[in-house]
Amino acid sequence: MTDKHPFHVIEGTKPPDTPKQRSLDKVKRTAKPASMIQCHRCGGRELIETKTGVMLKNGKPTGGTKQLLCACCFMKGERVVLR
Repeated sequence: MTDKHPFHVIEGTKPPDTPKQRSLDKVKRTAKPASMIQCHRCGGRELIETKTGVMLKNGKPTGGTKQLLCACCFMKGERVVLR
C-alpha cells in the first residue's frame, strides 16, 4: 500500500476588496431577527421553496422533499440550499 499524505489545512486568500464585496459584507453584518433565515453565501433573505421527487397519484402531486433555496443566488444560476 502506498503512503498517504496527512491532511493539511491551507489558508485561503481573501476575496478582492471591490465595491461589490464590501456591499455583500455589509449585508451579511446587518442585524436580523434570530429566527430569520439568511443565505450564507450572499446574505439574501428571499427564499424559494422547491420540491424534488414529486410523484403524481390520482392526478395530484404527492411526496417529494422540500428544500429552501436562496432566490438571489438562484437568479445568478447558483443553487444554494438553506437550512
